Amino acid sequence: SGIIACFLAKQIGQPVGKTVGYRLKNESRVSENTQLEVITEGIFTQIIQHDPELENCALVIFDEFHERSLHADLAFALARDTQQGLRDDLKILLMSATLATAELLKQLPDAVSLASEGRSFPIDVSYSPVKNSRLWREHAVNICKNAINSHQGSILVFLPGIADIRFLAEKLGELLPKHFLLCPLYGNLTLAEQQQAISPTEQGLHKIVLATNIAETSLTIEGIDLVIDCGLEKVAIYDRQTLTNQLQQRNISKASAIQRMGRAGRMMAGKCIRLYSDEDFQRRNEQSASEIQQADLLPMVIEVARWGVKQFNELPLIELPAKLLETQAWQELQKLQILDDKRNLTPLGKNVAGFACHPRFAKMIVRASALEKKHQYLGLTNLAALLASLLEDRDIFRGERAFTDCDLRHRLSELIQQSNSKKYQSFFLQTKKHLQRINEVSVSNLSSLPVELTGLLLALAYPERIAKQRAQYGHFLAENGKGLMINEQDALASEDYIVAANLAEYQQKLQVRLAAPVDIKQLINLGIIAEKQIKQLNYDSKTQRISAKQQTVFGAIVLSEKPSNEQISDEALATLWQQQIERNGLSYLHWSEADQKLLS
Repeated sequence: SGIIACFLAKQIGQPVGKTVGYRLKNESRVSENTQLEVITEGIFTQIIQHDPELENCALVIFDEFHERSLHADLAFALARDTQQGLRDDLKILLMSATLATAELLKQLPDAVSLASEGRSFPIDVSYSPVKNSRLWREHAVNICKNAINSHQGSILVFLPGIADIRFLAEKLGELLPKHFLLCPLYGNLTLAEQQQAISPTEQGLHKIVLATNIAETSLTIEGIDLVIDCGLEKVAIYDRQTLTNQLQQRNISKASAIQRMGRAGRMMAGKCIRLYSDEDFQRRNEQSASEIQQADLLPMVIEVARWGVKQFNELPLIELPAKLLETQAWQELQKLQILDDKRNLTPLGKNVAGFACHPRFAKMIVRASALEKKHQYLGLTNLAALLASLLEDRDIFRGERAFTDCDLRHRLSELIQQSNSKKYQSFFLQTKKHLQRINEVSVSNLSSLPVELTGLLLALAYPERIAKQRAQYGHFLAENGKGLMINEQDALASEDYIVAANLAEYQQKLQVRLAAPVDIKQLINLGIIAEKQIKQLNYDSKTQRISAKQQTVFGAIVLSEKPSNEQISDEALATLWQQQIERNGLSYLHWSEADQKLLS
């Protein structure tokens, strides 16, 4: 958004922040003279939630709508709802060079469709498929080497992720001629670093830009007349097993391939080398799958509830998610006490709504503030805000350390000790925004933060991931009944109780990636979890005896147990035998021959 705003402002000969401005997650440049504001769909959602009539807005433009992000789908639905109910004069414009126009017109029969070819230059497309798909990065390096030695202009290379950019940058860095600049381009870079990648070079110099699909749309990178497209992208797919978005690498769609190719023909005739075959291109999907079918729906559900509706089909969405996924998302927010049983925001939910982070983390911050005031846990709110910023971003530990040290307390300590480091400033900027949301002030003495209470904070966000050590070392049972594993070399493997913040599936098991130890008695005393008393019957087939135990449980976790001398009810006995038959089958009852004849 910032780069686009800067480009547009430059076209009218003004500094950004006057006629053209922007708003980002941690930065904004607007003034009372701003007439065109470039923002993300997420920020637009926050604006319309506070001002449903969009009083000072005449036109909302959704650019690159073909990407069909979750934020874009929701923002459009809210704008459309406002247009239909409150502002029939509001104009909405959906734009893209590769828009699925026919499909959209079916959804929006009253819309007017306009097409413009615009100005473009011819692009020569060639194919250089990799023979071994596992070695595609090495193949990309070789293609780039050849291009650097033979091409006379600047080059844009599309890669799926930051790790791939770093790999190629390391391989190419030492080989670049003096007249070539190496410029990475991805979302986590600062606005200044992104500007460097797209700005024109001095006369006699060329550049090779290594970019994720951030460079696929909107941006014009001056001087580029050769695109090298690996044909891959990283997509966040929500995994219900781990309750996290898992980055998965997959082939891009035809629409994305065409967008990437078009970067080479913006300023002059150009070339595009695809690192896959023409046959592969022809087999690809026309459009990328929309996020609403594969993303975590919780952030969307809280916004829908905040808007005042009870289910997604009450909004004019372009596409609805699978009904089961939507129902599960509503139920998760109810379990987190953010929604009540009528799908209205609870008092906690009203405080949580509007945070620029996941609802789980927003709840953690709000509850931490209440606990700090009631129990004098000084610095707990600041710690919660910093922890939320940490969990919303990539793991700051890399390589082997990330796999053998999953303790979040160590990462928080690293941030606190390196608080003046430039590479960690984004965490503290976001922390400050979280605190401003609840009128809290940042603690100046970061070393005083109660890092030892990290597990308590995680329990507020992930109560279903509180887990107890099992008999086998490094194996845990979570409240939701799932088994978790921690690397045996990790110090947390010996803890009695942990709370897992991040999981990954490994060899069909749930491996803990981020966690912290927790004092289970403290959670009970503070009312963070509610224990329950149950009677557990057990039948020993060897002794043919039934025993009863009085258990204190939290979900699937047995906190304590003792023998019970109370009389066993007929109902409890019936349930026990039912469970035995379900577990062992009807043969367990040893039917006689006469019984079998009667059954048949």
